[in-house]
Amino acid sequence: MRIGIDARLLSYRRGMGNFVHELVGALAKLASNNEFILYVSRGTAASDIPGNGRFKVRRLGLPFFAFEEQISLGLTAMRDRLDILHCPANTGPLMLRRRTRLVLTIHDVMYLMPESELPRSQSAYQRAGRLYRSWVVPRLVRRASAVTTDSRRSADDVVTYLGIEHEGIRVVYAAPGATYTEPIAEGQIAGVSRRHGIGKRFVLALGAIDPRKNTRRIVTAFASLRTNVGVDYQLVIAGLSGGACDRVRALADESGAGGQVVVLGFVPESDLAALYHAAEVFVYPSLYEGFGLPVLEAMACGTPVIASTAGSIPEIAGDAAILVDPNDTGAIAEALRRVVTDGALRRDLIARGRVRAAEFSWERAAREMIAVYEEAAR
Repeated sequence: MRIGIDARLLSYRRGMGNFVHELVGALAKLASNNEFILYVSRGTAASDIPGNGRFKVRRLGLPFFAFEEQISLGLTAMRDRLDILHCPANTGPLMLRRRTRLVLTIHDVMYLMPESELPRSQSAYQRAGRLYRSWVVPRLVRRASAVTTDSRRSADDVVTYLGIEHEGIRVVYAAPGATYTEPIAEGQIAGVSRRHGIGKRFVLALGAIDPRKNTRRIVTAFASLRTNVGVDYQLVIAGLSGGACDRVRALADESGAGGQVVVLGFVPESDLAALYHAAEVFVYPSLYEGFGLPVLEAMACGTPVIASTAGSIPEIAGDAAILVDPNDTGAIAEALRRVVTDGALRRDLIARGRVRAAEFSWERAAREMIAVYEEAAR
C-alpha cells in the first residue's frame, strides 16, 4: 500500500505531537512492504524523519494550519494517489480522491463538549481551534473508512458526540516513549534539578493555560500540604507558556506558597524524564483526558502518581495510582499528604506503576495501526 501520514506535528513534542512522533518511529521499525509518505510543515526537523527508504517526505508549507490542511495537504495527497491517508491528530482534509481511504484518529472530542462539562479556555487560539475542529470533525467522520482512538472512554465519547457505532472504532493505545523507559544517570537527574532551581524534595505537575489541567487546584492543594506536613517541599509546574507562568506565580503568591513554587516553561523530554525521576510524587488531576500519557510516563520513571477520576485516566492508570475527584481540592491535598508521609504506600505505587507502564507498547500500537490500514483498504 501507499500510505500517507499527516505528520505536521512530528516535531511538536507534546500531546498529539508525541503520538505522531512515536507512531511514525514505531512504523519505521516494522518489516513491511508498504510505502509511507510523511506530509510535514516547513519547520519539521530532519532528525524526526525516519532514515528509512520506505519513508518519503512531502513538505507543505502554507502559513496557517487549517489552510495547509484543507488546501495543501488535500491537493498533495490527491497528486500522490494514496491508498490510505492517516490523519492522526483529530482533523484532516475534506477533499480527497475517492479511491483514497481515510483513517482518522480522534484523540478526544473536548471541542464538542458543553461548557457545563468542561470549562472554556481563555486562549483565543485554543477557542479558534475548538471551533475549527467542531466544524471539520463531524464531516470527516462521515468520509472516514476507519476511526481509531486512544481509549475505550474516548471511543464512548466519539459514539456519544459524533454518532458512530462502537463497531466502527478501533482503540489503539499510546505508550511512554523510550526517553521515559530507559535508565537515567543520577548525576544527570541532579544536574537537571539544579539547572531549574530545584533545591528540595518536590511535587511535580504539568500546567497549561487550559483550565482543564486544573493548575489552580494543584497550587491550592500544595499550599495545604505545606501547612499540614513538617517537611519542606517545593512544587514544580512544567509546561506553561510565558503568560501562564506569570499567572501561576501570582496564584502561588496568593496561596502563601509563592517562594516554594517553581514555574517552568516547556522543557525538553530529556529534562522532563529527569524531573519525573527526581520527584517525590507526580500529580495530574486533569478535568478530562482522552488518554493521559503523562500518567504512564511518570510510572515508567518510577514516580508515584496521583491522578484524576475523570475522563480516560482510570482506564489508563488501572490500580497503579491514587485517583481523586479533580474538583475536590481537599482530596488532592490529602492524597499528597499520604504519598509523601507513607513510605510503604510510595513503594507500592512505584512497583505497580512500573508494571502498568510496561503493559503499553509503541510496537504493538504500530502493528495494530497497520491492521487498521489493511482493513480500511479492503
